[in-house]
Amino acid sequence: MLTFASMFESLKLKKYPSDARFDTIYPKKYQEHSARHFTPVSIAVKAARLLADKPDDRILDIGSGVGKVCCIGASITDAHFYGVEKRKTLTNLSNKIKREYKLKNAHFINADFTTLDFSRFNGIYFFNSFHEHLDETCVLDETSRVSLSEYRNYHNSLKEKLNECIKGTRLVTYYTFKNKIPASFQFIDANETGLLKFYIKK
Repeated sequence: MLTFASMFESLKLKKYPSDARFDTIYPKKYQEHSARHFTPVSIAVKAARLLADKPDDRILDIGSGVGKVCCIGASITDAHFYGVEKRKTLTNLSNKIKREYKLKNAHFINADFTTLDFSRFNGIYFFNSFHEHLDETCVLDETSRVSLSEYRNYHNSLKEKLNECIKGTRLVTYYTFKNKIPASFQFIDANETGLLKFYIKK
């Protein structure tokens, strides 16, 4: 039987577990939200390979939730993945998983993404983490608040923060419209029926 530790080892060997299998590392109350809130394993792998090129790359996952993208990215590349998440319970969970499975190049920050200096990162991942403020069926927990104004404010802040990125910064988005990305980023390609998009800062 594949243990959790060997599951991370198998990722390095390009043997990818199903999402149902991978998500069992999380408490059941979060597994129930996986299909809506967690990046699928196959997408996380593709995003990590698009974003990470060198061991000293610093990749930021905006709204990292339970840390799935960062843990997978840290397993299959030598780059450093940073997840920023405003929910302390999720940051604590992510750090617990990182320690338990010795994912030394995964890092988790409990903060609002607007407080970070985006020029420190040369890769950004964004899986529309603001949608829960727009759709009441997408609420993750009791801290979620449906608010159109908050949804718009976060997207405006995202554009401002992305404009801080240095030239050549790579950006990968999932389930995010192009009009949410500032013109300073050049669209390069899309796959997975157009849902996974790749940009580079001009």
